[in-house]
Amino acid sequence: MSDSSLTSEQFRRACGQWATGVSIVTTVDKAGKPYGLTMNAVTSLSLNPPMFIACVDNNSDTLGPMRESQVYCINVLTSAQQDLSNRFAKKGDGKFDGVDFAPGVTGAPVLGGALLAIECAVTAVLPGGDHQIMCGEVRHIVSNDAPDAAPLLYFGGRYAAVAKP
Repeated sequence: MSDSSLTSEQFRRACGQWATGVSIVTTVDKAGKPYGLTMNAVTSLSLNPPMFIACVDNNSDTLGPMRESQVYCINVLTSAQQDLSNRFAKKGDGKFDGVDFAPGVTGAPVLGGALLAIECAVTAVLPGGDHQIMCGEVRHIVSNDAPDAAPLLYFGGRYAAVAKP
């Protein structure tokens, strides 16, 4: 049962109290043009088979190419990549201008310097309110084993970082 008096602002404020990792989810269209957006609405789904989900806003300019190519890459950002997160959080072209990236095994862009890159092939798309839930089976993982790399986190409406153990 939902509380009909709950406002969008109350829900957004409550969600802000959930510390999340920051990622840039990337994909390509059929012509190979890269697309991406900053997201924290990603999570593991299954161990067998290994799966992740990415919840993409229905109005995102990345959703169409993701549905078209049926692949995406979750690029988990380091604390040094806050500017990159801000760049991909905005709509528009040119997000990849001057950005270090290469096509991964799925064809989705893998960002240089990311803490972790998880390449997925879409296995199902489910409606979820104002988002689409992209279920993806993991095809490849690239890990940044730099001992000083710390994840970029988001909490209380701000970026945060934590030291790598």
